[in-house]
Amino acid sequence: MLRPSVSCLAVLALLAPAVTRAQTVDLSGTWSLDEERSRVRAEATLAGLIGAGAPKTLHITQPSNGTLVVESQINESYARLYVPGEKTSTPIFLGEPGSITMTSRWEGRALVSEGTRKSPSSTENVREVFALSEDGKTLEVDISLEGADGDIVSTLRYTRIRDVGPCESWPTPCKDPMRTRR
Repeated sequence: MLRPSVSCLAVLALLAPAVTRAQTVDLSGTWSLDEERSRVRAEATLAGLIGAGAPKTLHITQPSNGTLVVESQINESYARLYVPGEKTSTPIFLGEPGSITMTSRWEGRALVSEGTRKSPSSTENVREVFALSEDGKTLEVDISLEGADGDIVSTLRYTRIRDVGPCESWPTPCKDPMRTRR
C-alpha cells in the first residue's frame, strides 16, 4: 500500500487554497440594473440594500479571501457580506428592524446563499444566487423568498458598467478637499 510522504501532503495543503480561489468567479465591479430584462417583486429583494424592489446600482468588492461585499447606492450605510463556507448576518429594516442570516457556497459560476430573514413578526427562508455570464458582462441575481402563499421570486439582471460618472453625481457626492479647507 502506497502512503503519501509528509512533503507531498504539505504541498497539497499549500495548493488547496489556490485551487479553491481558482474555482471562484470574479463578480467585482459596478453593475447597473437592466429593468427591461429583470422581473422584480417588491418582497423578494436584496434585504438591507433597499427597502423594496431592486437597487439600480450594485457595487461589488471581492477581496482575495473570497468574501463578497455587496453595496448599493440606495442604502449605503449597510453592506451585505457573503463568505463562502461561513454564516453571515446583516441588520435590515423592512418596515421593522430585523436581520438576514445566510450561509454561502460556490456552485460553478454562481455564489449560492441560503438562510433566513427575521423580523419581530416573521421568519422567512431566503435563497440568493449571484451568477456571472460566460462573457462577464451580465450578472444575474435570483432571489427566492419562501412565503405562506408560496415562493416569491425576483430575477435581477445587471450589466457591468465601466464609467460611473463624476463623483459629484453620486448619491453621496465627493467633495473637493481644497474647497473644504478654505
